[in-house]
Amino acid sequence: MANTKQGKQDREELSSLDAAGLQARLDEEKKKQWADRFALGKRQLTNTAELAKTRKRIARIQTYLRQLDLKQETNR
Repeated sequence: MANTKQGKQDREELSSLDAAGLQARLDEEKKKQWADRFALGKRQLTNTAELAKTRKRIARIQTYLRQLDLKQETNR
């Protein structure tokens, strides 16, 4: 993320979400990624850096989901 303050806010927001909220956010980001790829193929995407940013947001969300999963496994 270009703006570190915005990136920090995103991380704080993601860390406060539960598994269902993270999954909803993940679905939303994957839809955005699909739309951006489609626009890129049609040569309508003006900011190609959005593809990389979306991919990184997806990875960050998946990391938080995995952390929650591991936390639940250790609590069993």
